[in-house]
Amino acid sequence: MSGPGIPNYLDYPWRRRGLDHDRFLHRNLPQAKPVVWPGKARVALWVAIHVAHFPMDMPRQPFVAPGGVDRPYPSYWDYTQRDYGSRIGIYRLMRALDARGLRATALLNAAVATRYPALAKEIAASQWEIVAAGVDMGRLHHGGLAKTDERALVKEAVGALRGAFKSKIRGWHSPAHSESMRTLDLVAEAGLDYVTDWINDDMPYPVNAESGKLTAMPLAWDLSDLHLLFQQHMDTSEFVEQVLRAFKTLYAEAAQTGSGRILTLTITPWLMGQPHRIRALGAMLDRILEHVGVWPATGAEIVDAWHAGG
Repeated sequence: MSGPGIPNYLDYPWRRRGLDHDRFLHRNLPQAKPVVWPGKARVALWVAIHVAHFPMDMPRQPFVAPGGVDRPYPSYWDYTQRDYGSRIGIYRLMRALDARGLRATALLNAAVATRYPALAKEIAASQWEIVAAGVDMGRLHHGGLAKTDERALVKEAVGALRGAFKSKIRGWHSPAHSESMRTLDLVAEAGLDYVTDWINDDMPYPVNAESGKLTAMPLAWDLSDLHLLFQQHMDTSEFVEQVLRAFKTLYAEAAQTGSGRILTLTITPWLMGQPHRIRALGAMLDRILEHVGVWPATGAEIVDAWHAGG
């Protein structure tokens, strides 16, 4: 649609044969160079945990983030359900992972570090990897933001976490996987080197940004507990079965191709940290870890191994 004051959507600088952008080159995974994980492992096990703050006055525009508060303000029911994850659920997850010697990647809203300092200290002590995941779930990155406003959000998110944690912050996850056309450039500008927002691959791949290169680390949405348990209303046993099926396929592909694969477990504390689910998570991890050739790793460790062996 075009007319007075309405730009013609056909006037697009990257409209041509092939990809409609210059962010990355097309790649078919079967033709990609084989990747060798440390110890010649078949599957890298990446546990990524959403440590998020959902404000009680979340805006409804441009959209409500998945898992967001959708009742009229003030919805104490919605707010406290999500707050359960930061008060109780995440500690159950920590115990389950510690018992198996697993380090997670925390996709951390900056607001959590400032509003829950005791939790931030616990996460720091756990030696989990910290990924900057925006300011909070009410401040989304989208095409309607001015560049100066979005730059301020990135700086606030990254700066707060660098101030709260001694470990280097390398990764970025946009709240609700939502980006503007400038987000990647601003993330690279802030000194980060990998992003988890795009889900068009099973393996990492290079991404172009104005100030340098980034690596895309696909965060599997189809296996997310937020997607399967909250949005699809699956039973916990069905969620476990989905993950184990995915692992079986990836494990077999790695054996067949001689190239490593990644199993991403995206976990939400207020969902999987419930008492009726935590044992199922532990049992599922045990079934995965009993296989030879499983390499538990953080996102940054996988990125580095991919660059070294990809």
